[in-house]
Amino acid sequence: MAFASSSTESHVLPHIAIFPFMAKGHTIPLIQLVHHLRRRRLATVTFFTTHGNAAFVREGLSGADDTAVVELAFPADASAIPPGVESAEGLTSMASLAAFADAVSLLQPQLEASLAAMEPPASLLLADAFLYWMNASAATVGVPKVSFLGISAFAQVMRELRISHDPLPALQHADVDGDGNPATFTVPEFPHIKLTLEDLMAPLGDPSSVAPMMELHGKLAKAIEEGHGLIVNTFQGLEKPYMEFWNNHYRPTAWAIGPLCLSQPASSSPGDAPPAGHHGWSGWTRRQPPAGACCTSRSGHWPRFQRCSSRKLQTGWSGPR
Repeated sequence: MAFASSSTESHVLPHIAIFPFMAKGHTIPLIQLVHHLRRRRLATVTFFTTHGNAAFVREGLSGADDTAVVELAFPADASAIPPGVESAEGLTSMASLAAFADAVSLLQPQLEASLAAMEPPASLLLADAFLYWMNASAATVGVPKVSFLGISAFAQVMRELRISHDPLPALQHADVDGDGNPATFTVPEFPHIKLTLEDLMAPLGDPSSVAPMMELHGKLAKAIEEGHGLIVNTFQGLEKPYMEFWNNHYRPTAWAIGPLCLSQPASSSPGDAPPAGHHGWSGWTRRQPPAGACCTSRSGHWPRFQRCSSRKLQTGWSGPR
């Protein structure tokens, strides 16, 4: 497949192949990343998706006409997911999410054939961490692969610490503390963070989903660890302690490149000033509940971020977005 561009400059820029997980919350940040790369002339991009998601992707990439979009055929015989579903928004449970992630792996032969035929060859493969099988594809075509993590650095660090400390057995046998509040686990590395059993189990869904989701989390962790790098949709002003902790204790190296949240770039140029008297953020802040109204758990110990209007900080992935 030839990369369509008439610019001589495009042939000397790195060529990045990007493949998001099939969910809008995972795709939109990478669409915005494409616009940043293009506007700053940092790279040319080929964006992979499936037929059922192509219209959304192409709309988001409007204006980035020199970005190639490769549509893969989603497997029609994928088991354990509803017929015709090509995006996580069409799923009904966490258990079906794990099955969907496995079904997506059936795209591997098509992806590898496209990568092998790509001209100019890809310099880098950037793939959502949920596409855990893409490390093998990158090795097959001889391209370095970097993982993309759409959830917060906080969530990823807490996931790793949950595995290393394994607080679930103790919390399951201690439902409440001496004051009648839900029992909590104090994270040794971050003693100001106290997690309840509900906090730890929320990302795994209902009891029937726990085993498949734990297996999926294990595949994600392995894919991230064995990649050449990790980029996280966050920024240092929000999550510096967790980014630093990750880079001091885990691998690979992680970079904060966010916030990425726009499916299309702003219409004004980066240097343009907003209209006089216009502050888009002020209306948003006025609509938010008073401090403490939403980010407090029933136990009073731990801010339940996944219940807030902002889902940026959460204890883990809490469903397709």
